[in-house]
Amino acid sequence: MFAELISKHGDWGTFVAMFLESSVIPIPSEAVIAGAGAIGVPLYSIVVFGALGSTLGAMVGYAIGRYAGLPFVIKFGRYFFIKPHHIERSEAFSRKYGVWSVLLGRLLPIIPFKVFSIASGLTRIPFIPFVVCTMIGVVPRLYLLAVFGALAVRYVKLVCVAAVILAVCYGLFLWWKKRRVLPGRS
Repeated sequence: MFAELISKHGDWGTFVAMFLESSVIPIPSEAVIAGAGAIGVPLYSIVVFGALGSTLGAMVGYAIGRYAGLPFVIKFGRYFFIKPHHIERSEAFSRKYGVWSVLLGRLLPIIPFKVFSIASGLTRIPFIPFVVCTMIGVVPRLYLLAVFGALAVRYVKLVCVAAVILAVCYGLFLWWKKRRVLPGRS
């Protein structure tokens, strides 16, 4: 769906896809941006239009947190795969680090953008620093994902081998973790 949107509309497709991803639609930004890189959208277009779409989408999330509040998020968040513990953790992180939490949240792909945006609104992080940190934070991530998408197409076999190796390593790690005897347990 989003690959078709991006391939048909290019820059504006990237903008719309990232706006939707950052505001309300539960899709992974990684798929959108790597996909755009894979289908040949120019790197600068992905970064510029992706950053603008992501930032405007984040503003929607901020407004939801700020004006609709926690009861709204708890009631309707499940429809967007936002669970109360996601909000609680990101809200605590926002309270602890303030506006820097926005920048860190954008750089680290641990929690979806929309959760940090909503938490920023809930904790009343000032709007202008929120927007600036969002814009700065999404650029490196967009760049790296777009380059990955472009390289994945060029080196399909290598990417497939690397994915299989990573999957096997992860499976072995989970197996080891499950089989490991913890101290105090027999």
